[in-house]
Amino acid sequence: MKILVLGDPHGCIPKNLNGIIKKNQIKIIICVGDVPPVPKEFRKGKINYFPKAFLKRADLFFKEYVKKICSYRIPVLILRGNMYLTGSRNKLTKEIFSRYPNLIYKKTGKIKFEDENFVLFDMSFEPHMYKNSDSWMRNKFDENKRRKKKLISLLKSIKQNAVIVSHAPPYGHLDNSYKGRRGSKILLEAIKQFQPKLVLCGHIHENSGTKKIGKTTIINLGEGKYQVIELIDNKINITLKGCPKR
Repeated sequence: MKILVLGDPHGCIPKNLNGIIKKNQIKIIICVGDVPPVPKEFRKGKINYFPKAFLKRADLFFKEYVKKICSYRIPVLILRGNMYLTGSRNKLTKEIFSRYPNLIYKKTGKIKFEDENFVLFDMSFEPHMYKNSDSWMRNKFDENKRRKKKLISLLKSIKQNAVIVSHAPPYGHLDNSYKGRRGSKILLEAIKQFQPKLVLCGHIHENSGTKKIGKTTIINLGEGKYQVIELIDNKINITLKGCPKR
């Protein structure tokens, strides 16, 4: 089975997406989260908000991107990432995701497709990631015990050969950002305990690549990259490519 895995889009869509899907006979599309673009000033730390005019463009791209990847009528597994989680953007995300019957979103959950078990684990906000946290973030920290318990339960029910789709990489592996290590300790613990065959993630754009934790292959897609991955029993064939801005 061939899978198209999309790193954090942030306003980027693969060139000739139609051709990629047709040529490779893609059976399922996976997006690891953070679809909307981000202002350059925000990236550089010059502003801590999205200007209203930019938000309109970001919202439009989000709608068009999801419409495009769902138009092939094959399953689409998607994560939110760490964007559009509150207020009107939270409502917008729910509304967009609800439009497409072939789109599957789970904050923490699983789906089986053609004998492959996919476990979805969206962004977990853990204390070591954010030293100066506000009340909203502390509420997110409170979710971690419940989500960790559910993740462990899901992996225990699968027993082996799971494919984890996570927004953040595991702590200490492909998670080195300009602010230090920002990976998930919850995910790292689950990988060590259950040794899934593959973990697909993004979030830390500057540390994309492939690593191993025991028998588990970790792939951080970073930003604006995609991979065609072929799963044949326990074999994983990978092609990494860039994603030009449209």
